[in-house]
Amino acid sequence: LQKCKWCGRFRFPPSPGCYYCGKRGESWQSVSGKGVLYSWIVIHHPLDKRLANEVPFVVVLVELEEGPRMAGRLTGCDRNEINTGMPVKVMYDDVDDELTLVNFKPDIQDRDN
Repeated sequence: LQKCKWCGRFRFPPSPGCYYCGKRGESWQSVSGKGVLYSWIVIHHPLDKRLANEVPFVVVLVELEEGPRMAGRLTGCDRNEINTGMPVKVMYDDVDDELTLVNFKPDIQDRDN
C-alpha cells in the first residue's frame, strides 16, 4: 500500500496526496494482508460477466491491520458464519489473464487467539 512519507499513515486507494495530512509524497510498503471484517453484502447480480456463475457471493469491507479499509469477495466461509470482527487474510484470484481480484478468507489461525 501507499504510505505517506510525512505522517506515516497507509492509504487505500492510492492517491497523489495524503488523505490525512494533505501532503504529497509516498512510498510503497508491503503490508500483512490481515485484517478484520468490518461489513459485508451479498451480491446477486455481478457487474462482470466472468463472475456470473459464482453468484450469489459475499463482498466484504475489511479493516486492514495497517488501518485502511479494502473491499473484496469473501471465500471459504459459509454465510451463516460471517460476523463483524472476524479475522481474515487477503488472497488473490486470477480469474483470467486480464482480471485478478483481491479476495479475503477467514484467518483460522487468528480465530484461535
